[in-house]
Amino acid sequence: MDILIVGCGWVGTYVAAEMLGAGHRIWATCTSPDKAGQLRKMGLHSLVADFDHKGPIPRFEQEVFDVAIISVPIKRKDHIDVASHRFTKLLTFLAGITFRQSFFFGSVGIYPKVSATIAEDTFSDKVLDDKLLMGESKLRTAYSNLNVLRLGGLFGLDRIMAKYFAGKICDIGYQTANSVHVVDVYGVIRAMIAQESQGKTYNLVCPEHPLKKDVIEASAAAYGYDLPLGYSETDKTAKVVSPERLISDLAYRFSYPSPLQF
Repeated sequence: MDILIVGCGWVGTYVAAEMLGAGHRIWATCTSPDKAGQLRKMGLHSLVADFDHKGPIPRFEQEVFDVAIISVPIKRKDHIDVASHRFTKLLTFLAGITFRQSFFFGSVGIYPKVSATIAEDTFSDKVLDDKLLMGESKLRTAYSNLNVLRLGGLFGLDRIMAKYFAGKICDIGYQTANSVHVVDVYGVIRAMIAQESQGKTYNLVCPEHPLKKDVIEASAAAYGYDLPLGYSETDKTAKVVSPERLISDLAYRFSYPSPLQF
């Protein structure tokens, strides 16, 4: 297959490496010349495309793909006008490109911070995060068959939860974890490609939701990091994002069903 990855960060790079190993051809954009060079050394066709810049965006000669994976982030610090400009430029880049199946990496941060079990349709659009909803909506309006994967906190490779809190006071230890391992991100994409899924929205998080405190301590023991100096109990939000729709539709079995296994 010919696969386009738009916004090839660390997750996209992992997915690209796995797909290359499976014999597929990969085209990918990134935001720096150094990263583009690294991707070319891996065997990808790559170019620098920064959708925050005002100038024209370069294009690949290839314009027909089997699959497009869009991994252009919206960060918490972004003003909504900045994020809107980014996605308008993204859509300009995608114009003229065709693909049979597409995926967008969204975020479970789209849901409000509440102590509840949350499915994809638990809340109306009015209470979803406005910036993250804007990104999904712009793409879904342009591509009605877009598959949206709302990713939990991403871990795997050198992303180890304990190292971010070693020797510090942790103020999120008593929150529930809504996380996913990069291996399962690739696994779900592979399953959806096999089933030719179209127009789906899925929460992509581990089915188990331990306290973040327990995840930190398990990863500290597994990888040799120091424990936090302590845990603040000021935030005990029991937000549980459910992946049950994904599991049911795809008959998917997580390689890492719990963040305690990361």
